This record gives sequence, structure tokens and C-alpha cells, in this order.
Amino acid sequence: MTWTRQEFLADVAGTGVLAPAYADDVLVRLAHHSTAIEGNTLTLSDAITLLVDERAPVAGTPMRELYEVANHYQALARVLRAISSNEPLTTGLVRDLHSALMDHLTHDHGQYKTASNIVAGASWRPAPPDRVPELMLQWADQSEWQTANLDNEALLEAIAGAHIAFERIHPFSDGNGRTGRAIIAYQTIRRFGFPAIIQVAQRPAYLAMLDAQDTPALTRLLAVSLADEAGRRAAT
Repeated sequence: MTWTRQEFLADVAGTGVLAPAYADDVLVRLAHHSTAIEGNTLTLSDAITLLVDERAPVAGTPMRELYEVANHYQALARVLRAISSNEPLTTGLVRDLHSALMDHLTHDHGQYKTASNIVAGASWRPAPPDRVPELMLQWADQSEWQTANLDNEALLEAIAGAHIAFERIHPFSDGNGRTGRAIIAYQTIRRFGFPAIIQVAQRPAYLAMLDAQDTPALTRLLAVSLADEAGRRAAT
């Protein structure tokens, strides 16, 4: 793996954004749920074994699945560094998150797609490659203003709408879902102090929300997640 737990914890301590024990908890759950939504077969217990104990959880596990989970060391650390330094939401940050999440998984990690792609089962088609740079600049400018200036329900609605818009652009050849959910973590930790984590059990409803562009429903899902997370952080 490209990062170790020691490197992750050192980065977390350097930012001061999350307490180490809570950062561990967020790391494991974000890595597990976000990758499981995409079909990764590692369980939550497996993610703990890999990320906390630094041991391969199951003999014969494909390397791809291990990297998909372990790359969240880098991604969450990048999120926390951005928040610590008051870094705005830019296309550069988005590409950094994609680069971290797709390290050892794609040859073009951190780079926009150069060929058209599709989303299996979706009723819509992603933006064509030649429009991605322009659309992402517009998306980042709007999302940053909303993240910085809105509050409460209006903020959550903006985060939900931005996530749907990001997935519709689908700027990368692969890893768009994981990157989009890492952006949600950045936005919610930045403004609330803890993340909204979409759970794999919510996958069917979540995908339906994306397909239907149902911003109100996704807003409610994020609100429930944040309410649960507030209690979890207090108990960690």
C-alpha cells in the first residue's frame, strides 16, 4: 500500500481537525461504505483489519479491493489538510482526491477522462470529455460559494445538489462515485465538524436519487446521516 497507518495518523494530528480516535472511526466507515457501494466485497470488519491492524483481512482478496479501501488513508488525509488550511473547493482539490482514491487502480488517476463513459443502469449519459474542464470549473465555483456561504438546510440542499451535478458530469474514467462522496466528506466536515457518510445499506435508494436528480430526498438522507454522526462523534 502507498500509505501506512502511522503516516495517516501523523497527518491527522498535524491538521488538528479531528481527534485521532474519531478520525480512525471515520476512515474505516467512509472507506468501507463508499467502496462497498461500488461493489467492493470487503466487510466493515475487514476494513478495520486492513486499516487499523494493517493486515490483509482475507487470504486471496484481490489487490484491487485492498487498494480501493486503503487509498482512503490518502484521501481522508487530503480532506483534513484542505480543511485545516482553509483551502477552497477547487478542481485541483477534486483531482487530488481522485488521484489519491485511484492510486494503483487506474493509469489516469487525477486526470479528467479523455473518452466517453457510461453509468451502468442509469437513464442519463455523462458529459462528453471535451466539456468536462469547463463544466468542472463552473461546478467548483458554484459549489465553493455554496459551501462557504449557506447554512443549515440550505447548505445540505446545496451539497446534495452539487453531488448529483458532479455525478452527472462524471469527469473521470472511473472512481467518480468515491470521489463525489469524498467531496461530501470535505464539505460536511468543513462546515459541521463531522462527515455525512452514505451507507451501503442505502445504496438502492441513493442510486435512485442520483438517477432521478432527487435533491430533496438526498438532502434528507444527508441530514439523517449528520444527525447520527453527531452522536457518534460525541461518543468517540
